[in-house]
Amino acid sequence: MIELNKKNDPVPEAKLSATLILAREGAQGIECLLLRRNPELRVMGGAWVFPGGKVDETDGGSDDYSRSVSAVLRELQEETSLHVPGRDLVYFSRWLTPEIVKYRFDTRFFLAPHTGSELPVVDGDEIVDFQWIPADRAVLLQNEGELVVAPPTLVSLIDVARYPDLPTLWDAVGQREPPFFFPKIRAAGEDRVFLYPGDHGYEEGNPALGDPCHRTTLTMGRYEYQRSFNWPARSA
Repeated sequence: MIELNKKNDPVPEAKLSATLILAREGAQGIECLLLRRNPELRVMGGAWVFPGGKVDETDGGSDDYSRSVSAVLRELQEETSLHVPGRDLVYFSRWLTPEIVKYRFDTRFFLAPHTGSELPVVDGDEIVDFQWIPADRAVLLQNEGELVVAPPTLVSLIDVARYPDLPTLWDAVGQREPPFFFPKIRAAGEDRVFLYPGDHGYEEGNPALGDPCHRTTLTMGRYEYQRSFNWPARSA
C-alpha cells in the first residue's frame, strides 16, 4: 500500500489535502462513514478511507486551513453527494506523509456530525462502495485482517472509538490541541514501525527506545497503534 522513493530520488512535495471524519450516533456507539476506493487505483487501491482529497486551485480561502475546509466540503459532495455546513467542522488532526514515501500529502483531518437521513451516493469510479460502521467495529475488523485501512484512518478510528457518544467526542476534540503526525518509518526485525512525535524513539528514529510510546507497527499486513499519553490541551 505504501510506495517508497528510490534511493537517490528527490523528496516529493507534500500536496495539500483534507479529510472528513463524518460521524453519527448508532445503536452500537459512534459510527463513521467509510468509502472503499477502487481496487484499480494506484494509490490506496481497495482501501477503506474517509471522504476527502487534494486541495484544488479553485478551493477558496485565504490560507491553507480555510482552503482545506473548502476542499473537504467539496470532496464530500463529489464522493458521496452529502453536504454538511462548514461551521459544523472541528479540526481533528494533521498528517504529513514521510519524506521517503513517493506520494506525499499534508492532510488536515476534520470531524463533522451527520444528522440527516440522506444516504451516500458513490460514483462507482474512484469510490465503489460505502458503509456506516461503528468505530470500534472497524478497528476490530482491521485487526482481524478483514478491513484494509491506512494508518491515519486506523489511528483516527481508534481515537473516535474511545468516546461513548458524539457530545463527549466533540467536547474532547474541541479542548485538545489537534495532534500532528509526521511519521518516521523504521524496520524492527520483520516489522515496520511508524514513529510519531511524542514517542521516545522519534527524534533518533529508534524504535527500540521505550516510553513514552507513540507509534504504529505493521506486522504481517496488519497495523497496531500504541499511545501511552494523553493529548495536550488546546492553547488559550
